[in-house]
Amino acid sequence: MASPRSVFHTPFVDLGITPEAGSSLIALALMGRQSAFALLGLCEPFSAERARSCGMIHEVVAEDELEERVFQAAGRIAAKPPEALRIARDLMRGDREILVARIREESRLFAERLTSEEAKAAFQAFLMRKKPG
Repeated sequence: MASPRSVFHTPFVDLGITPEAGSSLIALALMGRQSAFALLGLCEPFSAERARSCGMIHEVVAEDELEERVFQAAGRIAAKPPEALRIARDLMRGDREILVARIREESRLFAERLTSEEAKAAFQAFLMRKKPG
């Protein structure tokens, strides 16, 4: 859930680094190639409504209702038979080895990119724009 003011943004490429934590695989599976590239490659910010339409979040809730709605959903989840819920969740996740392999690959590439000249320049440019004021 998110409020209408929520914005989702992944600045990986803008910082000269790569997606991580399985995001390249998860985003593709959730929202398709075009929206995943817009988020991870173009680094476009997604509004709450765009995130909902892409499958990133379940629903957009008025800001003053968000906390209550989240706690209600958490209560409904907590009331479910835990083992059945765990099994259902695991089935929806699919083969974990595919995700684990992607996370390892992303981690390796992310670490390599952190020391690249391109990333150093991107981070420096970012820091120069964010001068404390």
